[in-house]
Amino acid sequence: MFRLYCNSEGSHVLCCAHFPEFSGSNADEEFTTQQSFDRAVEKMLREASFEPTTLTLVGEQQGYPVGDHLFDATVPRTGRVSFAFQEAGPPWIVLGLDVSSEKFWSEIDEDEDLLALGPISPLTSVPAVVLTAAGWPRQNDLDSP
Repeated sequence: MFRLYCNSEGSHVLCCAHFPEFSGSNADEEFTTQQSFDRAVEKMLREASFEPTTLTLVGEQQGYPVGDHLFDATVPRTGRVSFAFQEAGPPWIVLGLDVSSEKFWSEIDEDEDLLALGPISPLTSVPAVVLTAAGWPRQNDLDSP
């Protein structure tokens, strides 16, 4: 899962972390899992000297991003995040790291899963600090499209 935040000065930070698995059989388990994930993201931000209460969520993407730079073993600590909101509206976005506009839209057109998310113009591109959770990426991230 990817969350893009912005602070009051306009600086951006992208958090990359795995959402914990849960059975989905009851709402309490889902709520508890969501809270656990939120705490893990807040911890990641604090460890990188970002105060979560000063950040605004720009958007979130669940699933695979455009391009593969976010799954490189040596994810850059800074990069250019390109994102487009999904038809569903904020906070849902489709994003990629260090991809041109042409590559972004081309990959969307060629990937059923990304296309199904319904990204809409305009594409916004911002410099961002990239934070990754411990164990990022997992081997199955690297084996999947």
